[in-house]
Amino acid sequence: MWAISLSILPIFLLLVAGNLLRRNGFPGSDFWHQADRVTYWVLFPALLFFSTATAPFDEEIIDIYALALLGALFVTGLLSLAATKLLKMSGPVSGSIFQGATRHNTFIAFAVAEYLFGTEGLLLAAVATSVLVPPTNLFCVSVLVGFQGTSGSPSLKRRLIQEIIRNPLLLAIAAGAFLNLSGIGPLPVLSDFAGLLSKAALPFALLCVGAGLRIKAIHTGASYMLIAGIIKMIIFPVIVAGTAVLVGLEGVAAMILVIYGAVPTASSGYALAKQLGGDADVMAGIITVQTLISIITLPLALTLASAYFLS
Repeated sequence: MWAISLSILPIFLLLVAGNLLRRNGFPGSDFWHQADRVTYWVLFPALLFFSTATAPFDEEIIDIYALALLGALFVTGLLSLAATKLLKMSGPVSGSIFQGATRHNTFIAFAVAEYLFGTEGLLLAAVATSVLVPPTNLFCVSVLVGFQGTSGSPSLKRRLIQEIIRNPLLLAIAAGAFLNLSGIGPLPVLSDFAGLLSKAALPFALLCVGAGLRIKAIHTGASYMLIAGIIKMIIFPVIVAGTAVLVGLEGVAAMILVIYGAVPTASSGYALAKQLGGDADVMAGIITVQTLISIITLPLALTLASAYFLS
């Protein structure tokens, strides 16, 4: 475990650095909000477009990734909804718990995949992201809008269409996948431009994730964080890894699945909760707790997985 922990420690140090910079007011009070926007609208879409355009969309790998990741997404989503209904939690809280139980931090997943497995890991991470990001966003938007009810808000169908049309991550994946699967391949100049932007995406994104952690938000409710944490940090990775074992997947491809199963929930869930009526304070607490816990659980999961899948 120590070897893997030390190997991915720089990734978590970037999170710490981002948090310390923000807490000390450097470089300015509004900087981190704008940095989040640059990451979300420019840098990470460039990385997704560049990686997806060259990713190995092998049919067998796609089928296995879809079975593992979407199966885990479906099961954990149902468990989250069942738990919040059973405990009679409010709609905004339930929406945030659903996000905490089902979303994944693509920034950390990409960074760990590239850091441990280089270009092969990055390209397989692009495949996993292409499989998981679109349905995750659709499910989360649907649940959050559904918990709002229909009074005074646009229809669910209209909100879904709006979110899809303006989501830069989905558009970047769609554009890259089209170039890849159509046989056109990377476009001269444009792909090089996206490649240059993508080099800044992961370190900048990790600093922003760290800056977005809110330690005080941990006190917003232990039960909320416990439900989301058990479902996301235990049940989700067990389903993903179990599927990989059952289908006989091995090597780096299996390790990428484990990474996507074991990463904490997405920091972008906070903005979506604020935008679509979720409980933003609960979401901030869930994000912070899961990210801190993953400093221990992610190396542990990768150590156990490497002993099986890389032996």
